[in-house]
Amino acid sequence: MDAVRRVSPVHEWNRLAAGFPGANLLQSGAWGDLKSRYGWRAVRLALGDTDAPGGGVQVLIRTRRVPPLGPSVGLAYVPRGPLAESDAGAEALIEASIDEARRHGASLLRVEPICSAHAALLESRGFRRTEAFVQIPRTGIVDLAGDDAELLASFKSKMRYNIRLAARRGVGIEQDAGEPALDDFYEMTRATAARQGFAVHAKSYYRDVAHTFGDDAALFVARFEGRPLAALMSLAFGPEAVYLYGASSDAERGRMAPHALQWAAMQWARTRGCRRYDLWGMADPNDPDDPMAGVHRFKLGFNPRLVEYPGTYDLPLQRFRAWALTSGALRARAALQRWRGRPQN
Repeated sequence: MDAVRRVSPVHEWNRLAAGFPGANLLQSGAWGDLKSRYGWRAVRLALGDTDAPGGGVQVLIRTRRVPPLGPSVGLAYVPRGPLAESDAGAEALIEASIDEARRHGASLLRVEPICSAHAALLESRGFRRTEAFVQIPRTGIVDLAGDDAELLASFKSKMRYNIRLAARRGVGIEQDAGEPALDDFYEMTRATAARQGFAVHAKSYYRDVAHTFGDDAALFVARFEGRPLAALMSLAFGPEAVYLYGASSDAERGRMAPHALQWAAMQWARTRGCRRYDLWGMADPNDPDDPMAGVHRFKLGFNPRLVEYPGTYDLPLQRFRAWALTSGALRARAALQRWRGRPQN
């Protein structure tokens, strides 16, 4: 088996990672660079030499303190990886990820693999599946092959109708219009979060996402008579583009602005050379109360291929400190804070 080596230049990593089987946004150099601005360290490992690599993995590592336990605990995280040509390559990259996590003082290594074969390798190495996922383990993938007419024809009839209806009803799509567009996107994101009960980043985070990905990021705003109705941010890496963030207004819902936005984002993705468009999250079909059920129904209109990833796997490296990162410790911390009369942060 070829040796595993570190890859430092981000441009070299991107060139390699974009060609690996299962290449995805969360293993891109830009994603690692983004997370490096928020307390993470990105470690990039490739299997084999530069000319014929057998795979690679990007490991994100950070440490933090967990009062009142005292010492710092570290988390190492592999999102949607490793990427490997063979099971033997994946196994070598998993071992190298464990070594790197230990070397950086991580208490826990969390991996969200892309396929069941890699999940089996993790289990054989002592990882255990957990329900505490970071990335939603279900998504929908739209095949971008063919021309615009063929792509549009692949959607369900109601989706095609609504995309055309948006244009007839005066919805215009604005792309990358600078800070005013970001302001509109953020205000709609906050309003959508309030309606649906999810958390949002600070506006500066979304600005950082766009700046870090550069030409591989696109912000779209749907407007009617100048008023913003919906917005989304899409990111491209290698063969795929991702619908990462989206928001909408309660106003003028009959103009079908979100439908037109997705269509514009898919057309943009094709100009970037992407072959697939990841809708980034679908509901659990076994959970009728899944909060994503409404979004799920909307996304089904694009007739995507449904994908379910194996889930999330944890390997404790320092058992007590690893426990400090789990819900058991957090519940204990909350109970202790209540006993002390201190507010939770």
